[in-house]
Amino acid sequence: MSEALDPATAVRFREAGEHYRAGDLAAAERLLEEVVRTAPGFGRGFFLLGIIAGQTGRFEAAAAHLERAVALRPDDLEAQRNLARALARSQRRDAAEALFRVVLERNAGDVDSWTELGSLLQGTGRLEEAIEALRHAVAIAPGSIVVLNNLGSALRAAHRPAEAVTVLAAADRLDPDRKEVAVNLSAALRDLGRVQESVERLERAVRRHPQDALLHASLGVALIKAGRNEAALGALEAAVRLDPENPGTLGRLLAERGQACDWAGVAEPAARALALVRTGKATVHPFVLLWLDATPADQRAAANLWLARERRSAPIRVAPPRARADDRIRIGYLSADLHEHATAYLLAEVIELHDRRAFEVVAYSYGPNDGSAMRTRLEAAFDRFVDITGESDAAAAARIAADGIDIVVDLKGYTAEARTGIVVRRPAPLAVNYLGYPATLGDGIADYIVGDATVTPLAHAADFGERLVLLPHSYQPNDRQRPLPPAATRAECGLPEDALVLASFNSTYKYNAPVFDAWCDVLRTVPEAVLWVLVTHPLTTANLRRELAARGVAPERLVTAARLPLARHLARLQAADLFLDTHPCGAHTTASDALWAGLPVVTRAGRTFASRVAASLLRAVGLDELVTPSADAYRRLILDLAADRPRIAHLKRRLVAARGEAPLFDAPRYTANLERAYRAMWSRHVAGDPPDHIVVEEPGQ
Repeated sequence: MSEALDPATAVRFREAGEHYRAGDLAAAERLLEEVVRTAPGFGRGFFLLGIIAGQTGRFEAAAAHLERAVALRPDDLEAQRNLARALARSQRRDAAEALFRVVLERNAGDVDSWTELGSLLQGTGRLEEAIEALRHAVAIAPGSIVVLNNLGSALRAAHRPAEAVTVLAAADRLDPDRKEVAVNLSAALRDLGRVQESVERLERAVRRHPQDALLHASLGVALIKAGRNEAALGALEAAVRLDPENPGTLGRLLAERGQACDWAGVAEPAARALALVRTGKATVHPFVLLWLDATPADQRAAANLWLARERRSAPIRVAPPRARADDRIRIGYLSADLHEHATAYLLAEVIELHDRRAFEVVAYSYGPNDGSAMRTRLEAAFDRFVDITGESDAAAAARIAADGIDIVVDLKGYTAEARTGIVVRRPAPLAVNYLGYPATLGDGIADYIVGDATVTPLAHAADFGERLVLLPHSYQPNDRQRPLPPAATRAECGLPEDALVLASFNSTYKYNAPVFDAWCDVLRTVPEAVLWVLVTHPLTTANLRRELAARGVAPERLVTAARLPLARHLARLQAADLFLDTHPCGAHTTASDALWAGLPVVTRAGRTFASRVAASLLRAVGLDELVTPSADAYRRLILDLAADRPRIAHLKRRLVAARGEAPLFDAPRYTANLERAYRAMWSRHVAGDPPDHIVVEEPGQ
């Protein structure tokens, strides 16, 4: 169609160009719309309308204009490249990829298209293809900082940090002032364990750009890795001041302040984080909401907001139908924790006890091989142990699908090092949220969550995006092979010999002022009591002692402990009198360790899964009376027990007896019930029925 314009329309087009070059996009757009109304065959007008729409973030409109431009000017590679870019940004990835490849077939030297194609492929998890495309771009433009930075980012995402550092260092030498390169290079250096170099590179960048929030936030992460926690807090606070509603930075600041027990520093960012979630603007990492004063609705909303980000880069891919002669249900356990880790301590015997006549169990591990006895045990326990550490989420999901897994079991949820992007891709017909994360993963990612009548009662079904599976007794497995060494002496633990020892070995981010108020009430009332806590953060001890003094308790009544191997930890737990749980995020594996060691746990059950785990464990071990419904009841029960040492001794004797008879520690019974759950899930699927709540009943119930 003709590109000729009548004189008046040509004048409007020139004026539109002048407005565009002057930055007045609205005026340019108004004139261009007049132009294309008058001359609907003028492809250049539609092209510029598409460019303006893209520059103002209206990618669907940009694609529509550019599609018209390409139809009118089919040989215009610039229009095709920009259309491909608009399609990619409007989530029409397949069409965008196809068009980029058309452009590159006609012009293999188009560096912009190779670069855009690489970014598109990386965004969909096809990392090796992305790296190949970006290497083409580097070959064409070896001095392009943008291309080198993108290639370094893709190499890092593909778990190739040494190559990433080489590429990013080259970009950094070309322009040491590029902030995004400094951030990516520093992250790649940390991946290689070169933490001090990472810190130094970011410190230089911050000096050059003191008002850049991302640089301060990245420096905070690097300083935490370097063990310089006080400096890290300063960097994170600077980042939040510069960008108050950045959810990633808020989450990191909350985690660091929480672990340090700096509760005054938690209150304001916590309120801001909850406001972001409740208004639907953004979310901090969902894990953070487990220990904030958040409702189950907040937790579900946060998970859905986080999940939306995952889904933007992970198109849903349902695994192909099952087609094999073997009738066994094939379970794939997905985790980073298949080594010396709390999850492994709980789960190991279940894997060993799975009925191999009915089930095949496969591990998909993306955590380190620590060479431990637990790692060796787990590698022997599974039918197959597959290490997917170096694979992208897309590649890992494709492997699980190719292996014919029927039920993929995510043992991580949103805990540290999780790779939710694998489960989002639906690599198996059914997906299960189990054991690692005490809350919903959000809507539409997992079909089921494994719980019990205490942690996930049917009355709480609205709190979860998954259907509920209620196991008898407790959702949590336990390993009868867990060691039980002789009790450590109080002298060995640094404890006063005649004290009432109140232990809380939970992670200190679970502590808060209301919980500490209750503990200090007990310490003031019982002068011979001491508080014994696990400390892993360098600022925690000073902060807790300050909080004790503020509540009228001598700071020296705090006794601190460090992390120990499991056997030594179980030995020292036996030196305590009571274990005090936290709220709203309570003890999980830590509580079952205490009960196994014969240490009574006092807990307060709230509305959330995370607040009800210890209650579940206590009920499964026959100590329901240690579950309280409120802050006041929790405080009163601790005071009652502190005044009644014979009662504590009686509780300890009951726990010793429970090791051999309570459902909590009966691994064969537990495994049989879990298998009943898997069978019920699979039966519904095979019958063509959608997932629904499952209440597992033991024979004879």
